[in-house]
Amino acid sequence: MFKPLIYLSVFTISFLFVSCGGEVEEVQEEAVEEVVIPDPVIEYGFVLDSFDVVRDTVQPGWTMSHMFQGYGLTQYDINVAADRAADSLVGLKYIKEGTPFIMLKDMEDTAKNIQYCIYPKNVVDYIVFDFTQDSTIVERRQKPFEVKEQLISGEIIQNSNLTFALDQQLKDINMTGEMAEYIAGVFAWTIDFFKLHPGDEFKVIYQEKSVEGEPYAVGEISSAWFKHQGHDYYGFKYAIDTSGTKVGMFDENGKEMKRPFLMAPVKYSRISSGFSGRRFHPVQKRWKAHLGTDYAAPKGTPILATADGYVIAASYSGGNGNYVKIRHDEVYTTQYLHMTGFAPGIKKGVHVMQGETIGYVGSTGLATGPHVCYRFWKNGKQIDHRAEKFPPSIPMPDSLLPDYLKFIEPIKARLDSLPITPYIVDEEV
Repeated sequence: MFKPLIYLSVFTISFLFVSCGGEVEEVQEEAVEEVVIPDPVIEYGFVLDSFDVVRDTVQPGWTMSHMFQGYGLTQYDINVAADRAADSLVGLKYIKEGTPFIMLKDMEDTAKNIQYCIYPKNVVDYIVFDFTQDSTIVERRQKPFEVKEQLISGEIIQNSNLTFALDQQLKDINMTGEMAEYIAGVFAWTIDFFKLHPGDEFKVIYQEKSVEGEPYAVGEISSAWFKHQGHDYYGFKYAIDTSGTKVGMFDENGKEMKRPFLMAPVKYSRISSGFSGRRFHPVQKRWKAHLGTDYAAPKGTPILATADGYVIAASYSGGNGNYVKIRHDEVYTTQYLHMTGFAPGIKKGVHVMQGETIGYVGSTGLATGPHVCYRFWKNGKQIDHRAEKFPPSIPMPDSLLPDYLKFIEPIKARLDSLPITPYIVDEEV
């Protein structure tokens, strides 16, 4: 932090005094005046007072050539800058409409050629183009940011969901989405987030990232609690090796939170149609069985394999559109319909891992809008996966359990004592 510079200005003030004998005497005293020079203006590590500063904004249809035009650069210089910006260590292939950027020019240069360009990629990362050297230098830098522990809690009310409950407190759409996904990720194997009920509650201890005093992102969740339909679910992050590289989420009894199957093939969307023996088909306009669960989500949303297995089909059919079918073991098989396309490398015979992206939400085949129809077989018979009771997870080794239970004891007590932040319903005036 720069402090203002203070200069002392000394000048003389004369005072006239009349002595007891009637004579006038002149007495001079020196007075000191403080002159305060303001702090220098610093942004992105540059003292802007040292430059001729030009601020601009990326306009619709602009490329880097448009951004650099008029600043004394040749097209060759611009091409070199663009190539080096696209490097994997920098990661800037395109500039984004509406992004403000800064051009810094030499104040003594009558030609006003550019010396530096500062392009913010997000609230933390920014790109610096340095044209002061013989060869253009392009670097990705970061603003200083802080990470601190935070707590959040909330409740689900009628006609509400987890996102609404979080949005009231986080006040940032990106952080709300991140937190919703993190919470759903912790309990993805135990709670069906498409079946949340009024009265469900949650508490979370997490890391919050902030830059210049403003929160901008959610870090990892260290522990969480969710009450769903009267049942308490806990999750605690814990390293099961001394190096801290093998980290998992475990419940209050030391059982791993991970289960054989994810509860849904997409992250936190919504169910548009459930498993049913009789449903009116929106395209065929007739009553028929719907032996799957439809999850509506924006086109292009990643579709995840709900468990480890081998792809036995990655193809197209008139009704199913683009689809992937996975055999997980001798008992279970899953299928994912109406994809807009397959993920790279997904084809018949490849092995996929739980949570791996296998395709993207679309509306191919007999579909009225973007969604994935998730189908589930058990012993060759299609069933409602949301009604299936999967086996419990494997607990941690007995040798680690005493230390784990001692580790989570104060954390659990902290979660239990954390009050629930009530949902505030906006009243119309």
